[in-house]
Amino acid sequence: MLRKYAFKRLLIALPSLLLATVIVFSLSRLIPGDVVTLMMEENQYAKDLAEMRAKLGLDRPIYRQYLEWIGRAATGDLGRSLYSNRPITSELTYRLPVSLELGAVALVVAVLLGVPIGIVSAVRRDTVRDYVARSAAIMGLAVPGFWLGTLVVVLPAIYLGWSPSIQYTAFGADPWRHFTQFLLPGFLLGVASAAAIMRLTRTQLLEVLRQDYVRTAWAKGLRERWVVLKHSLKNALIPVVTILGIQVAQILSGTVIFESIFGLPGMGRYLFDSITERDYPAIQGINLVVVTTVVAINLLVDLVYAWLDPRIRY
Repeated sequence: MLRKYAFKRLLIALPSLLLATVIVFSLSRLIPGDVVTLMMEENQYAKDLAEMRAKLGLDRPIYRQYLEWIGRAATGDLGRSLYSNRPITSELTYRLPVSLELGAVALVVAVLLGVPIGIVSAVRRDTVRDYVARSAAIMGLAVPGFWLGTLVVVLPAIYLGWSPSIQYTAFGADPWRHFTQFLLPGFLLGVASAAAIMRLTRTQLLEVLRQDYVRTAWAKGLRERWVVLKHSLKNALIPVVTILGIQVAQILSGTVIFESIFGLPGMGRYLFDSITERDYPAIQGINLVVVTTVVAINLLVDLVYAWLDPRIRY
């Protein structure tokens, strides 16, 4: 039954991915400004605009450009950058692990902060701990991440004469420094997701704790730890697992800002530079990788959801 459910979810995911490719291809061309004009102005080319468009393949109908691009993308060829003329796949091979490391740290921070605090807030409802936790969650959702990142870099430099390192260190050069450079941006990136997970964990656990089978467990005299962790938490975390797919998308989108602030050469920074330069192939390739990752993670979340709650399969 689980295999049948997985196959159905895969069939639903494929049209979503195809529609996303159309949106990715179209939106990159809606950016204000013309890439050919920009390139000729910056490099002071004496060539004709039409000649340059033909060389870059931008003179063909839009549907032909899309079909050619999606055909190459299906084979792993995302084209070449209009500026560096380097294969986009090679650029992403170098930059994707950086973004994945940052996103993984942020996701771990979000789960390790959000779930335990949500449990404590639900079990100690309407106490000082609960009020403090809820206030912190609201603050985490309200405060913009880019503002926190900027403050962390600027304020220590002004008042302490120190600031976090914004120079990337490769793993081969110094493994420990490579790892520690992701801790601060990963923590700041995961704060908003942790706040959302905390609020949802608290709400769902409070609902489960009101169920009859939980009251029966209390009536049997079971210890609080067993009632909460064994009998209640698994059912309360099912919606939390579902929301993790959305949080992954938010974390991936947040890497654009934090990679630029902390000098990490990931996909987010590459996307920012590509948008500035109107580099259509690079923008399309990056967004395609991000969209595919989000669709795959949501598919995985659906499968985990069905495994946790067998009723979903029916």
